[in-house]
Amino acid sequence: MLFVLSANVVLAQAGSDSLHNAKLGAAADDPTQFLTRLEVFNNLQYFDNNSSFNQSVVRFNAKLGKRFTTRIDLPYVYNSTGNGKSGLGDISVRLLGYKIIESPLQGLAASIELSMNTAAFSSLGTGKNILVPLLSYSRVFPAKRMTLSAVFEQANSVGGDTARKKISYSKLQIVMIKRWSPKMWTTAAPEFFLDYVGGNFSGNFELRTAYAPAQRFNLWLQGGLGMFGDFIARYQWSVEIGTRYFFLRKPAAHHK
Repeated sequence: MLFVLSANVVLAQAGSDSLHNAKLGAAADDPTQFLTRLEVFNNLQYFDNNSSFNQSVVRFNAKLGKRFTTRIDLPYVYNSTGNGKSGLGDISVRLLGYKIIESPLQGLAASIELSMNTAAFSSLGTGKNILVPLLSYSRVFPAKRMTLSAVFEQANSVGGDTARKKISYSKLQIVMIKRWSPKMWTTAAPEFFLDYVGGNFSGNFELRTAYAPAQRFNLWLQGGLGMFGDFIARYQWSVEIGTRYFFLRKPAAHHK
């Protein structure tokens, strides 16, 4: 049984963003920034038991007014275990995100997400409905062209298949964004899981390099390595490739 918190589906009126003073591309990797955008990416995870889990995801992030956001993910999943089935994965919904603090140098945001037991086959999802509140904080260091963020989430299952294990864990992710130029940046993101059901403490490390060939358009390549632990979200290695497009009222100028 592989673990994945996959996609979000919500119908919402999406407000446009105007970012005259932001580093548009790198800002999308900051968890406290609310930007209306469409993303398409493929993520492959390989596990210690020689199994693999692949997700192709269409994601839509929508900024609602000045301080609110929501998100839509729709995943198509392949699992090498369970007779190698593929199909729709678990659909999760960012019910709402709210920006508590916003200033030129720091941001604080909170959101709540719901992962639903919608997978086409049991091997493609958790078998549970999962409620996930999150809290994100970011600090910008202009002289170093760097942003540091911390994201904390608490996940608990609230129903679903009674034959599947309950889910209860905390996750802490540190996000370090380094801007090399207005068009290129690197994001390093170690993540740590504390599993209250199995008593496991685990960690992964992910590194992303992104490039903006045009103002509204990004490309990225990401790799990940499992560091330690036995939690089901700890893979052996992962690779991801993706792209995003921003919806803006006016073009935003690149700034160094």
